[in-house]
Amino acid sequence: MTTEELAYQAARLAEEKKGIDTEILDITKVSDIADYIIITAASSRAQLKAIAAHIEDSLAKADLEPSLREGKYGDKWFVLDYLDFVVHIIDETAREFYNLEELWAGAMFIPREEWDLKDLSIS
Repeated sequence: MTTEELAYQAARLAEEKKGIDTEILDITKVSDIADYIIITAASSRAQLKAIAAHIEDSLAKADLEPSLREGKYGDKWFVLDYLDFVVHIIDETAREFYNLEELWAGAMFIPREEWDLKDLSIS
């Protein structure tokens, strides 16, 4: 899978566990830290934990492990850094406060239709 496909897959995995307002940002033109950022919100700590675990477990099947995990399952924000793409799973209130989308204002938002409809599977 390409980095773009993996980013799409991570977003779809977040959605499978009811991630809220999941966004994919293409930051290739504005940053060297990664190619994509995935941002999704959770309405509870249990949901935050479920989303993070689902993404990690599913991507591990393709031998992908995050190079960095920030936060703890009980926190309001969890980051999975896969080097080429970074997943932010954040409490709804914290997401509104930190407004990560605004921080990456120069990034290209990938329309949901582009990634939601792709049939990608981890093999």
